[in-house]
Amino acid sequence: MTFSDFEITVQEEAVIGGHVNNVKYLEFLEDARQTWYEYFNRLGFVSFVAHLRVDYKKEAFLGDRLRISTIVHQVGNTSFVLKQMIKNQHDEAVLEAEVTFVSICRETGQKIRVPDALRNLLPAT
Repeated sequence: MTFSDFEITVQEEAVIGGHVNNVKYLEFLEDARQTWYEYFNRLGFVSFVAHLRVDYKKEAFLGDRLRISTIVHQVGNTSFVLKQMIKNQHDEAVLEAEVTFVSICRETGQKIRVPDALRNLLPAT
């Protein structure tokens, strides 16, 4: 399974005070994860965010083209971490985030072991 980067052009509604509002970045990250959520569903589980760490690196402005990449960064027993990075059209880091999820059985609502298919997406070390 491969995932392509998610791209967005900053629109007027995302700009407050001359630059992208910090909460809007979280919406961008969520939008970029939609393909991942569909993949989790195909693997037979759902997930919820248990922890979110965000490091803001550089401002983004109206009209900027942002590219959001998402990779599997770490996998535990019932949780996993997706690492996301936003870069602008100049390939400059705008934001880095790590999002910790818990994997949940759709039918029971109980925590389950992270599927091996997701574990297999970890980058080789």
